Amino acid sequence: MTRGAVRERANSRAIAIGLAAALLLAASGLAAPVVTPFPEYVADEGSMYVAVIPLDEWVEDPTTPDESLVWSYPRGTALRLGLTPDRHLVVRPPNADWQGAETIALTVCNSAGECASQDVSFRVENTPDNPVIEWIPDRVSGAGKPFPDVDLRYFGWDPDGDELAWSVRGGAEVTAVVADGVLHVEAPDGWIGRDPITLDLTDSTGRTTSRAVDCVVAKGAPVAITSLGVEGILIECGATRILIDALVRSALPLSASERERLQGAAPPYDSISLALVTHPHYDHFDAGYATQFLLHSPGTQLVGLPGTVDALRQEAGWNDVAARVVLISFSPGERTEMQFGDVRVTAIHLEHSGLGNVPNLGYLIDVGGTRILHLGDATDSLPAAALVAAFGWPALGIDVLLASGRWVTGGAEESLAAEAVAPRFAIPIHFPGLCPLSRSWYDVGDATLVLLCAKGSSWIVPPRGGS
Repeated sequence: MTRGAVRERANSRAIAIGLAAALLLAASGLAAPVVTPFPEYVADEGSMYVAVIPLDEWVEDPTTPDESLVWSYPRGTALRLGLTPDRHLVVRPPNADWQGAETIALTVCNSAGECASQDVSFRVENTPDNPVIEWIPDRVSGAGKPFPDVDLRYFGWDPDGDELAWSVRGGAEVTAVVADGVLHVEAPDGWIGRDPITLDLTDSTGRTTSRAVDCVVAKGAPVAITSLGVEGILIECGATRILIDALVRSALPLSASERERLQGAAPPYDSISLALVTHPHYDHFDAGYATQFLLHSPGTQLVGLPGTVDALRQEAGWNDVAARVVLISFSPGERTEMQFGDVRVTAIHLEHSGLGNVPNLGYLIDVGGTRILHLGDATDSLPAAALVAAFGWPALGIDVLLASGRWVTGGAEESLAAEAVAPRFAIPIHFPGLCPLSRSWYDVGDATLVLLCAKGSSWIVPPRGGS
């Protein structure tokens, strides 16, 4: 808790306090509490507590028992103070990275209204921290195609502001080098498979943090799906990158630096072709955040409902991004097809689960020979037969279903994933925390269940007829 911070009190303390109290009592007939000077309390940065002080041990009062003494301290201090029922002063730092010093005046009053004050000082000392490596996406390429380079300097930082150096090790098949902070990976001709490498980030004191990254070479044009949390998804196929429900300021479980990189369209959120928004609820879309992203990503087109577009129109940068915003407005059950380069998108108007006629878009995405259906917060109250009649999903040969709630979990009378969609693979999304790992939670029929529970979890879609 603290680092040898409390000094031993002299054996004569009780005698000295008693004499002082007796003199005061004799002189006035009343006596204020007498508080022994506190030592300085010292803790290391990152400590849960700076100090826990049993105040009864530091005060004497000849007129009032300890339990009747009233302690107080100032409000608005940097340190967080609290007093337990048994009069222990609990002192916490405001956050794990806080360091500094603060002196606080404690006041104690007895039943006669006589009070005494004493300053107590606290200090939190800097402790060297390890460098931090944020999520780095796996490196993925098609057979015979180069891996895209990645600037690692976007993915690492040091809490102490030290100089940092990247290095790489491992790789039984691929050759990986880091030069000037940029990772370059090459695979042997004709090789297909997965090969892990380890990236190390070292500060000037020698402290090192490591992160494993897979290098994957797949047949054809591999499609990678990465979970960003909630319903945020990143789809990658070669140079094509698609974001779904990811332009959110705070709902996604991203660190502050990751949120800044996403808003600024920095790797791995650079060169995004499409940003698809299912509906404008706060955990799926933030207009200000999305506008800033579009301003930093001039090659991105955004697709959304009228409520999404209306919110964007209120932002200061609207005139600069309006030409790249596609409005989808139609009635429930209708759909519209769009082509964006090599990507075909069918937007499907579905009601929001549990909210009556609140609109929500599902997206059927054809990219790299893979068909992906993201349902957003689509209602799960319709029977499978009605959904099949309306949309005919089982006949479309959908490869991957991304869906939440009863679409993919057991307990319903029928499996909506299996009967209304019939995908090859089903990925649960939009759980309030980490998605439940037990497969007994899910009912996806003959589909293969894929769990991307951790933020940044990636998966390569196996090609049809292959593994």
